[in-house]
Amino acid sequence: MKKNKKTAQIHKRGIGLRYKLAAFSIALVLSVIIMISTPMYILMTGTMRKTLMDGLYEHSGISLDSIMDVINHEQARLLLIIGIFAFAALLVATIGALIFSSLIIRPIQKLVSHIEVIRDTEDKAKLAGININISSRDEIAVLGGTINDMTHGLVKAAIAASDLSIGKEIQKKFIPLELDSHGNKLTSGFKKTPNLNFFGYYEGAKGVSGDYFDYRDLDGRYFAIIKCDAAGKGIPAALIMIQVATMFLNYFKQWKPNKNGMHIEKVVYQINEFIETLAFKERFAAFTLCLYDSVTGAVRFCNAGDNVIHLYDASEGRLKKITLPEAPAAGILPNYMIESAGGYKVQTITIDRGDILLLYTDGIEESKRKFRREDFREILCMEGDLDEPHGNHLCGQADEEMGSERVEAIINAVMARKVYTLQKYHNPEDSGDLQFDFTSCEGRVEDVIMALVSVEKMFRCYKNPNAGEDSRVLVDKKVDEFLKKHFLQYEHYCLHTKEYPENPAYMYYTHVKEDEQYDDLTILGIKRKQGEKNDI
Repeated sequence: MKKNKKTAQIHKRGIGLRYKLAAFSIALVLSVIIMISTPMYILMTGTMRKTLMDGLYEHSGISLDSIMDVINHEQARLLLIIGIFAFAALLVATIGALIFSSLIIRPIQKLVSHIEVIRDTEDKAKLAGININISSRDEIAVLGGTINDMTHGLVKAAIAASDLSIGKEIQKKFIPLELDSHGNKLTSGFKKTPNLNFFGYYEGAKGVSGDYFDYRDLDGRYFAIIKCDAAGKGIPAALIMIQVATMFLNYFKQWKPNKNGMHIEKVVYQINEFIETLAFKERFAAFTLCLYDSVTGAVRFCNAGDNVIHLYDASEGRLKKITLPEAPAAGILPNYMIESAGGYKVQTITIDRGDILLLYTDGIEESKRKFRREDFREILCMEGDLDEPHGNHLCGQADEEMGSERVEAIINAVMARKVYTLQKYHNPEDSGDLQFDFTSCEGRVEDVIMALVSVEKMFRCYKNPNAGEDSRVLVDKKVDEFLKKHFLQYEHYCLHTKEYPENPAYMYYTHVKEDEQYDDLTILGIKRKQGEKNDI
C-alpha cells in the first residue's frame, strides 16, 4: 500500500515536526534577545551620551561636534558588541534547537516507521515478534508500548480470523462448488444432467455460518436436494449445519427408488431428533428438503421451519411464491410433540419444462444498505411521521433491505431479457438510479443467480467522491465478469481495480465503498431443461 498524499507531500517537502520545533525555538530565542537588547541599548546609549557630554564638555573644553563624534563611535561599538553576542546566542540556540528537536523526533520517526509496517502488512499474523523499542522514559515510550500492545492484538485477531477462514473452507467442503487450481472451493458450482441444470452460489458474510445447500444424484433419475439455514452465526450455527449435512448424506447413501424411499420425512424426523437431544438453547435448523424426479418433474417437498419456495413459471413468465405446509424448525420440539401437531408432511409439486426452482436463504432479501445525506454521513429517514411507511421502509429507519419485490423484479427482468433499474432511497450519489441490461441473457439458471448476486453487490456499494485508492471493495471475479457485461454504470463504479493477493478468485474495486454484507448469500437454482443448446 502506498503512502497517502498528505504523508507523501510531507516526506517530499521535508516540512516535518523537527523543522517546526527548531523554527519555534529559534524564534523564541530571537524574541528574547530583541526584548532584552533593545531596552538595554537604549538605556546604555542614553546614559553614555549624558556622561560623556557632561564630563568632556565641562572639563576638557572639547567642542560639541567632537563630543558627538565620540558618542556616535561608542554607540556603534556598543551595537556591534550586542550584535556579536546576539548572533552567538542565536547560533547556540539554533544548534541546540536542532539537537533538541532531533532527540524528540527520532523516537517519533521510529513510531511512524513501525505504524507504516503495520499498515502495509496485508497478513497481520506476520507482525508476530515485530515490536518497537523506545529507550526514553516519557509519554512517547508509553505510546510505543501502547502500539506494541495494539500490534499483539492485531496478530491475535489475524490468527483467529485465519482459523475462521479455515473453518469457512471446511464448511464449504459440504457445498457443491467448483474448485480452483489449489483445490479450494470457489463461490459457485453447477451440474448438467439430461433433464436438469443445477447452479448454486455461496458467499459467506463473515467467518463460519449455518447456511448450506446440496444436491445429490441418487440414480440418474432422482435427485435429493436440501437448502438449510441454521439459526444464528458463528461456530454453533456451523456445527449444526455440518450435522445436518452429514445426516443428509448418510441417509441418501442408502436410498432406494421404492415406496419407502418416497417417504423423505423420515430423514427430517431423524435430523430433528438429533438436534433436539443436543439441547442447544435457541439453536435450531430451518431447512427445505426435496426429492426431484427429473423425468416427470414431480418434486416431493418436506420442510422444517422453512415453508416458502420460489418457482419461475416459464409459461406465465413470472416468479411465483409457493407456501408449503407449516412445520417447526428442527431442534425445537421432540418428535412426539411434532407428530401430535400434524407432523412433518410431504407435498408434491410438478415442475414443467423451462421452469426454475429457486431455493435461497434470507441473505439476499435481507441485504441492507444505509441511508446517507449529501456529505455521505449516515442518517435516519425523516420522510413523514415516525414508523409511517416511506417506500419500502419506515420513517425513522437507518437502512433499507433489498427486499422480496426487488428480488422478484430482477429475476423477471433476466428471464424477459429487459433492463432492470435499481432505485436506492436517500442516496446522495450523482449517478442516480443504477441500470442493468439483461437483454443479452439467455434464460439460463446461471444468469438468474449471478444477476441476483451482482445487483446485491452494487446495492450495497456507493461512490463517495472522497474515496481514494485506500477505499477498497472485495469482489468475486465471477461477479465482476457479470457486471462488466450487464451493468451500465460499470465504468463509474468499477473502473479502478486492484489484485487481491490472498485469493486470485477475488479482486478489489478501489475508489468506492460498500456497506457491510449483512448475511450469507446462499442461492440454489434448478432448471428443468427444454433442450436448448446453451441452457445451463
